[in-house]
Amino acid sequence: FQGYAKNPEATRQTLDAGWIHSGDAGFLDRDGHLVIIDRAKDVSRLADGTMFAPKFIENKLKFSPYIREAVCIGQARPCVTAFVNIDLAAVGNWAERRNIAYTSYGDLAQKPEVYELIRGEVERVNASLAEDEHLRGAQVKRFLILHKELDPDDEEITRTRKVRRGYIAQKYAALIDALYSGQDRVQVEAKITYEDGRTGIMRADVAIRDVGAPVQAAR
Repeated sequence: FQGYAKNPEATRQTLDAGWIHSGDAGFLDRDGHLVIIDRAKDVSRLADGTMFAPKFIENKLKFSPYIREAVCIGQARPCVTAFVNIDLAAVGNWAERRNIAYTSYGDLAQKPEVYELIRGEVERVNASLAEDEHLRGAQVKRFLILHKELDPDDEEITRTRKVRRGYIAQKYAALIDALYSGQDRVQVEAKITYEDGRTGIMRADVAIRDVGAPVQAAR
């Protein structure tokens, strides 16, 4: 890599005495492998100084066939919490095999059985995070399943499905407050945009669940 064509400033910021500043954040694991966790600009800290890489945790959550999207919150907070969008097709099939009736995404998302399913997926991710000393302090402590799917038309994600964190933090501030104030249920009201361009207001009663005690690293 010799530099960027006709862009000396970008080259100067990227190349430094033979080193390339990629803009990525990572660490060496116990086997000496470099683990890239996120863009450096997106990595922050919890209130106690623990490293918090939201996209890294979100991607782990989305490895689950039952989780379509996830948004993790934690910057300057006492712990990590998460919004989850279930995968309607996968969770719908799971529910039908268990004779769990539902009428819509919002109805299915708030079923107690679905919350237990997703809790198990979150605990699986926590067990994975516990294996690394850099990340075990950023396990997810509480979560909720959103009453609607995050939608580009509602400006919650981009057309390429990148989470718009600032907008979500503002739009769902009441949900975030509930996650950190110990509530187990919260009423939410949100503006939605229909496929034909019409807008409306969606009201829902959203449950909040705790995850089990933090997983300790295997010895």
